[in-house]
Amino acid sequence: MVKHATSLFSVDVIHPDMTGRPAHARISERIRIAIASGALAQKARLPSSRTLARDLGVARNTVDEALGQLVAEGLIVRRRGAGSFVAKPEPGSRPLPAARRVAGRSVLRSRISKRAQALQSYPGHRQPIRAVPFTPSLPPSEFFPRKTWKRLLSREAARSGNAYWEYGASNGLPALREAIAAHATAMRGTRASADQVLVTTSTQQAVELAAKVLADPGDCCWVETPGYQPVQHVLRAAGMEVVQIPVDRQGLNVDLGLTVQPHARLAYVTPSHQYPMGYEMSPARRDALLRWAAAEDAYVVEDDYDGDYRYEGRPITSLQDMDCDRVVYVASFNKILFPGLRIAYALVPQALVGAFIDAKHAADGHTALLSQGVLAAFITEGHLAQHLRTTRAVYNERRLAFLEEAQILDSLLEFEPAIAGMHVAALFRDAGIDDRAVAAECARRGVAVDPLAKYGAIDRAGLVFGYAGATRDKAREGLKIVRRSIIDTSRQRRAPLRRQNGSGSA
Repeated sequence: MVKHATSLFSVDVIHPDMTGRPAHARISERIRIAIASGALAQKARLPSSRTLARDLGVARNTVDEALGQLVAEGLIVRRRGAGSFVAKPEPGSRPLPAARRVAGRSVLRSRISKRAQALQSYPGHRQPIRAVPFTPSLPPSEFFPRKTWKRLLSREAARSGNAYWEYGASNGLPALREAIAAHATAMRGTRASADQVLVTTSTQQAVELAAKVLADPGDCCWVETPGYQPVQHVLRAAGMEVVQIPVDRQGLNVDLGLTVQPHARLAYVTPSHQYPMGYEMSPARRDALLRWAAAEDAYVVEDDYDGDYRYEGRPITSLQDMDCDRVVYVASFNKILFPGLRIAYALVPQALVGAFIDAKHAADGHTALLSQGVLAAFITEGHLAQHLRTTRAVYNERRLAFLEEAQILDSLLEFEPAIAGMHVAALFRDAGIDDRAVAAECARRGVAVDPLAKYGAIDRAGLVFGYAGATRDKAREGLKIVRRSIIDTSRQRRAPLRRQNGSGSA
């Protein structure tokens, strides 16, 4: 049974641009628009004329007149005792136009800004990201302690008082900020009090706030290439000019940055585990980056997106620990717990705390309070530490299994470091292979890999594999599909060349 969409027809059905027209005409026009846009699907049941009249504050006869017009146009059908329904188009009938003019204005098509046009080069996700081998940056859901989370959620929701049900502080719940400060200090050696913690929805929001607080439109920001593209688009949307700085096995090439744009205002880096190549920024590069920031009165945004997962060697201290006055440290729980959580944080230099809180308040007020309360309890009661111990062991086992099984690709790919995190990058030994074409062929066969081109790589082609979600058996089967996809794509590339040389004719 299709539920009727009462919410589509509240008092705002009478659009401001429709004033001056009879009420029945305004109502019928709005229903036409809902049908044309797909908001009202075929066979959807409309609210009763009595309900519409009450909600819109008009006489029932007015609603009946509007519906009668739509019946005459063949857009709805009215069934005695059942109600009014969106009609199924007759065969051969012309569809409604995608947009209609109302008082000289298009109500379904709008001009978008240049910033929005720029964002179309990296469109947002319109469908859920599927958990298949080897989806990068997607933690396997089967290891998350859902029963524990459900128990904490029920307990926190039942607490007396209105702390979760009213507006909260823009920087976050005090209990969560204290828990985050303690966790970051213990796990990453950061230096920040709870007052310096800003709870955000995502790493991207934390970076956007940094751009708005620390830079003016037109200022420059160094970013890693290849690197995390969503953040780069966030910076552009904030009005900054993004300056691409290559990375090598020592991390961001600071000397090149000084040559290309020495007076940048920000630098966005992933020094502990460069995304996506997996490199660790060397101590010399870290020192050079912080010296540049101090000399130019600039700031560094340090994204420690998977710092809780390291399998080999001892981690180098965070940039924030080296200079807590010049570094904004950002991290997220969305990758280590579950992406639907939408809670991340920033550790902000003490002198900038007020400005960041103001920016967060202007952005969205505050992050969801009940989720903050549950996460605070999850951390302070030891569940986060236990979850990290469990997943760290599982991911390491899967990492080793993946690398062992991936030997079947040794003739085709050269793998980069895989000492931390949940993914590994690999470069094609044949630089002429189109990594986007390979990724598309893998997707067609049920395996997800990212092409390096997605991260802005222009000089070398390669693939990015997420190994945390794949058991050994799934990794083995998935890697066979990747191998076949690479070989088939390579053959397709060479075939036109053979025909051009006359060797491919029958």
